[in-house]
Amino acid sequence: MILSVKNLSVNYGLIPAVRNLSMEVAVGETVALIGANGAGKTTILRAISGLIKPASGSVVFDGQDIANVKPHLIVRRGMSHVPERRGIFANLTVYENLLMGAYTRKLLPGDLDEVYSLFPRLAERKKQVAGTLSGGEQQMLAISRALLSRPKLMLLDEPSLGLAPQITKSIFETIQRINKSGTTVLLVEQNAQAALKIAHRGYVLEVGEITFADSSQKLLNNDAVKKAYLGEH
Repeated sequence: MILSVKNLSVNYGLIPAVRNLSMEVAVGETVALIGANGAGKTTILRAISGLIKPASGSVVFDGQDIANVKPHLIVRRGMSHVPERRGIFANLTVYENLLMGAYTRKLLPGDLDEVYSLFPRLAERKKQVAGTLSGGEQQMLAISRALLSRPKLMLLDEPSLGLAPQITKSIFETIQRINKSGTTVLLVEQNAQAALKIAHRGYVLEVGEITFADSSQKLLNNDAVKKAYLGEH
């Protein structure tokens, strides 16, 4: 397992946001974490990547417990986090944002060509100020910036948020390509159908606790999941 989370609890003040949660991600998988708004999905990703400190539990990444490791050191160990609402540097150009993604390592010839081949639109807009890009282009930039740290594991938080269906489809196809090229993916997504279609396995989160865990196909066919998250009755 590249990631093993055991008995993770996270509180905001006195309010428990995640309770005794356990989940795993194997090398090479795409795993989807789905659930309603406010279920705790973003909190889990932030706890895994070190942005918030768990109240208890362990987060083992690539064989080492990182529950109390600083975020920039977690990036150096091979994890990247594409946050909800993208978190790009709005005042920098596309090119400058991409360079920031490689701050932990030496940028090699061909690295930028690799992300430009995934997202050709970024090559066309490399001199453009990132804050003037469309929502879809900003998401492409956030994913590309994360890729330039050469992650073993990429955490993606709501990549389809606010995007048109056609752009969402294109982003999800690219996530599949990234996974097939060797990057393990943990995907948090409210669009459960789209997430489960590209994931190997999924976890369903309700109010900070896992209620279902299964292969994506079984979750897509699960009546309770269909009713609650897939808009089917």
